[in-house]
Amino acid sequence: MFRPLLLLLSALMVVRAAEHLCDTLTQYEKGAQCCQMCEPGKKMIDNNCHAPKCEPCGKDEYLDTYSTEAKCERQPYCDPNKNFVVPVHQIDKKTDCTCKPGFHCSGKACLSCLPHKTCGPGEGVLHKGSPTHDTECQSCPEGTFSNETSMNDGCVKHTECPLGYIATVPGTAQTDTVCEIQRSHVILPIVLTVVIIALILAGVLFYLKSRKCLKNRKKMVNVCVECIGPKVEPKEDPTKLMLEKTPVETEDASIPSGISEEHGRSENGKIVCPVVEEGKAECLSRQESQLSASSTVSYN
Repeated sequence: MFRPLLLLLSALMVVRAAEHLCDTLTQYEKGAQCCQMCEPGKKMIDNNCHAPKCEPCGKDEYLDTYSTEAKCERQPYCDPNKNFVVPVHQIDKKTDCTCKPGFHCSGKACLSCLPHKTCGPGEGVLHKGSPTHDTECQSCPEGTFSNETSMNDGCVKHTECPLGYIATVPGTAQTDTVCEIQRSHVILPIVLTVVIIALILAGVLFYLKSRKCLKNRKKMVNVCVECIGPKVEPKEDPTKLMLEKTPVETEDASIPSGISEEHGRSENGKIVCPVVEEGKAECLSRQESQLSASSTVSYN
């Protein structure tokens, strides 16, 4: 009674031992043996347990796991007319049809592709579209705007007017802020520029004029060194002139060489030699000296 039960338990233990020894990924059990399977991308032609004959899958076919299959699976067809990307098939992997850029799957089964939604003026892109999801738009929040239709761009912040400009038109969800320059900030720089240019010109003119005056002053100094004032001729003393014209008697009785007798002598027998300019003396004849003496007496 217990013998058949023991045999059954022994058989179960052998089977479990065999199962435990086989690799569930690359092997399969055949009786009490662990047989080899064909690798992904290949189909089995001969199912020899330890050395099976495997052959690669054909064009547009695949097998993505180790198997004993004698026939490969057909790759799915990605129709470009339905906005799918034309794929490059691999024999060891199933191809997933992917939508072209700008399109997304129409549903979970992805039987076709639909174009992404675009966000219009006043809206911005919250999440960009993907091959599996459509574009998500949102209204531009306060302080931002969008004035175009796009499936990629979000809302843009309003322009902040720089220093010297004021916002004449405030921004909206569809338009940007309009800035204009303040007039006071235009006039003031112009006035400052004119004043600076005038000061520069005045400085240049003053420099040129000062330089010219300095040259004239040096020239006048050189002239004045030679003659500070008009030249004044000294006046001659009338008394000195009369004395110079008065005859001078020499004490020498002899007539100097170079003086002839005709020059004459005075009554005392002295030679009469009147003094003329520059200390020169000219001897006069007796008659002339007497006339000069008489003239002198008459004058006195």
